[in-house]
Amino acid sequence: MRLIVITSLAFMMTFFPAEVGAQVPVSPLIVAQTSVIRFMPAVPSGDVREGSCWTESIAVTRSGAWRCTVGNAISDPCFTVPANHDELVCDADPALKTDGFVLKLTKPLPRSSRPDRKAEPWVFRLADNSICEAMTGTLSPVNGEPAQWACAIHIRDQVRPSGLVTALTPGKIWIADKFPQSAIGKQGVEPEKVPVKVVWE
Repeated sequence: MRLIVITSLAFMMTFFPAEVGAQVPVSPLIVAQTSVIRFMPAVPSGDVREGSCWTESIAVTRSGAWRCTVGNAISDPCFTVPANHDELVCDADPALKTDGFVLKLTKPLPRSSRPDRKAEPWVFRLADNSICEAMTGTLSPVNGEPAQWACAIHIRDQVRPSGLVTALTPGKIWIADKFPQSAIGKQGVEPEKVPVKVVWE
């Protein structure tokens, strides 16, 4: 009887390999191709605030993005509105799908010091569904290199930190070097190589 069972299993594996292979689950970290998008926010309605901008954005390294103040609060980035040079859109986030608010300038924008700034990744979504955004404050070191992006998992109203990214490798599929929070200040830590779903510049 045992010989018959083994023979039957061998027959099934030989003649039905596709059916057996189809039952293997697909990894959730598989990405076919990374989408790279140049973000241009729509002008939201309703929320208009007054303020000014004193320098170009630290978060978004391309022309038309600024670092601004509304009262005592800093907003970065704020994007120029092509149809109206007296207004900008601040705090819009393509990954979180937030519209932000309209900033009405109380004084003209300063002259751009680098009009030909090269666009760099600002926000990106990883294959593990964490969202990573460029840091505009002090950059935490990992392996002696600054971590340029902080990542978090957003579930409803909860935000859970999920690590830091020190580098992105472009390609058909971009790869992020991701580290846990515990790696800050340490040396010799191996990164997790995580595929990137979407990059916004």
